[in-house]
Amino acid sequence: MPTQKPILRGDIMVKAAIPRDVMTFWVRGGVLRPMEAPTGTGFKLRFSWYEANIAAIMNQLRILGVKIEGMLSIGRVYREAIAYFDGLGLNRNQVYGLWSLFIVEDSFVARMLRQAELRNLVNSPGFDRDKNPSIVAAFVDLSEDEQEEELKEAMLAAAGEAHGEKRLTREIAEIRENVEREDFYRHLHAYLTVTEQPKADDPAGHSANLEEMTYFWRTGEGDEYRFAWGPKASGEATKDGAKAMIAVDVTAVLYEVWNRPEDGTFP
Repeated sequence: MPTQKPILRGDIMVKAAIPRDVMTFWVRGGVLRPMEAPTGTGFKLRFSWYEANIAAIMNQLRILGVKIEGMLSIGRVYREAIAYFDGLGLNRNQVYGLWSLFIVEDSFVARMLRQAELRNLVNSPGFDRDKNPSIVAAFVDLSEDEQEEELKEAMLAAAGEAHGEKRLTREIAEIRENVEREDFYRHLHAYLTVTEQPKADDPAGHSANLEEMTYFWRTGEGDEYRFAWGPKASGEATKDGAKAMIAVDVTAVLYEVWNRPEDGTFP
């Protein structure tokens, strides 16, 4: 069952299906980071709950031949993302709320740019309004929207209603003033990946979807791994110069972590 309480080393081994020798090697090598330094023989190491997610993802990469150096670089990105949003005082649901605010802002920017383009076109010399009624109609519609003072409030309300617990709140709107867009998006998908805890009734945990895969790649021997999630991820890897990549259905992997029976077996 999903939990955000500290988790013991043995529980991570069961949840992520990691052999004991691999677990020992990873702790010593820094792939997994306990909450306290081990002291004495038989010390029951405790880990933050999200280390179970990191362990499960790294185990898939280990099976596919990724070395510890690659795991360390990937793990660093995950932990930096967690530190970033923890530093803002946001939990996972609130991060979704902040994301919805950025989407709303982007929508307004797109509308304004489109409106400016149409204004320039409609007012350009030689433009025949009678022969281009659809363009004129689009310009009028956008102009009317631009004048509606309640438009923004309606969009914000819709965003809040659509996301439920992930709704947009006044607190999140205030935090937005201190958040740089570039920093937010740099950490967003890594954070949403490493903090995912699929529930037993989550249909995404049962089947792979190529558009929901996380792709890992690097462009040269010794280079750090990069990764991206979603339908554009493979294209991003190709654009980056990658000739090969690893695709992992992270949601399915993490579904097993948080819904695996106590005996470690899984149907």
